[in-house]
Amino acid sequence: MKSKAQRWLSELRRRKVIRAAIAYLVVAWLLLQVADVTFGPMGLPEWTISLVMALLVLGFPLTCVLAWVFDLAPSTEPRASEAPAAATSDSSSTISATVPAVAEIPAESVAILPFVDMSAARDQEYFCDGMAEEIINALCVVRGLRVASRTSSFQYKGHNVDIREIGRQLGVRSVLEGSVRRANDQVRITVQLLNAADGYHIWSQSYDRKLEDVFAIQTEIAQRMVDALKVSLSPRETQLLGRGGTSNGMAYDFFLKGQQLLHAYSGTVDAAAMFRLAVGEDANFAQAHAGLANALAVKGMSVDITSGEYDEAFAASRRALELEPWMPEAFVARACLRSMQGEVELANRDFEDAIRLNPTAYYTYYLFGRHQLALGQPQEAVKHFRMAARMAPEEYTPLGMLAMALRKIGETADALEVSAQMIRTLERHLKNHPDDEAALGRGAVVSAWMNDPVRAAQFVEQALAARPESFIAAYNGACAFAILNDKDKALQLLDRAVSNGRGNLAWFEHDDDLANLRGDPAFKAIVNRLRSTAGSTVN
Repeated sequence: MKSKAQRWLSELRRRKVIRAAIAYLVVAWLLLQVADVTFGPMGLPEWTISLVMALLVLGFPLTCVLAWVFDLAPSTEPRASEAPAAATSDSSSTISATVPAVAEIPAESVAILPFVDMSAARDQEYFCDGMAEEIINALCVVRGLRVASRTSSFQYKGHNVDIREIGRQLGVRSVLEGSVRRANDQVRITVQLLNAADGYHIWSQSYDRKLEDVFAIQTEIAQRMVDALKVSLSPRETQLLGRGGTSNGMAYDFFLKGQQLLHAYSGTVDAAAMFRLAVGEDANFAQAHAGLANALAVKGMSVDITSGEYDEAFAASRRALELEPWMPEAFVARACLRSMQGEVELANRDFEDAIRLNPTAYYTYYLFGRHQLALGQPQEAVKHFRMAARMAPEEYTPLGMLAMALRKIGETADALEVSAQMIRTLERHLKNHPDDEAALGRGAVVSAWMNDPVRAAQFVEQALAARPESFIAAYNGACAFAILNDKDKALQLLDRAVSNGRGNLAWFEHDDDLANLRGDPAFKAIVNRLRSTAGSTVN
């Protein structure tokens, strides 16, 4: 445990007070040198140099105070203390899973496990998962605290793993676990914060409230954790920790259902419907507006969304930011929407703002990388995909995109190594989500790039069996067979993809995976068929 002096010094460094002080002293010294050389020839009296010196002395404490309060010059990259411990340097393409020694794990680090459903009907999984995720999201804005990602923490769902082992694997000193028992509008929530080194309690609390009070309970839990871990908050972080929310129980319930669907492999349409219901219950629920914007933006990453859907999503992101001006999720959603519209600089600015507000959200780096890859900037995309993979080592998606970006810059050996790691991570994911057609499709494409036609075909077959009517399953299968130069199967699946739903025209026209098909009359006919329906969509 750090001493008070050590924590104070750490906080000074985190808020960049020391850096600001050094910069101020350097500039002050230069100003005094200039004054000493120039004031005499200019005919100024001698006391003017003393005045300059006095003003500079008075300005020094003011600079330090401003640096402390406003956290001057925030970095767009996460600090070392905020990045997951299981990471390698940017020069290595493989994302190491090495677990740090306990002594190397910062005291200000925590994992929030999915809450256990203790309700009589055992039908509150979405509620339990959603509460845990919202606490993660709330804590992620605290710069002095390292929070394990949702993906990393949720891998233990349904598994009886010792707290000490979880702390060791995730590289955290504390673990929060909890349970929920719900009956109609009454909720009992029990949480306990445990020391991951020995499994002993740090604190525990039970709440018996009405559903309308749940958001307030969530905020209280987050605040208690920050206090217990002795992390100092800036004014902005304090505001973010207790941000908005809702006192409408039904709105919160719909919101959590939307969040669960948003994490599902093909739930973006249903998720948007849930967020609309949440907004209908409480028009001032900022997170629900951001959720709606994100659901439609994520949908637009797979298929073309209509101009009406784009307008709805953009309006939702704008409303979220009107209600909560520092909401990272709303900035991310708007960045994706602006990227679809080709508003490159505005999209870049929104991604950067989202990272400043929440520098530990892997998904922001992942989406930023996709944006840069679409712009033909694979070198920049590699940096962001690598950062996303470091932050969420249990996620297969950043690894797949990292491998693609590495191939684009000619790093073939590294791309192959990352691809192999992606397949291993994907296999672990499929054990819990065997019908995830998006994951199966990505496995097919990466296996094809690894020149493993047997495994690629198996992934395609599994994806189509799980979701026969899925555009994504058919499209990724076509990409896999196109890479393997099996044009007949690729064209059959592309035709099936277009028949299954509205596809993303830009993918057909620019996706490198389909390069072997371009020039084929059958391919051109499929693209023309798709183009004829794209007039009312946003690419």
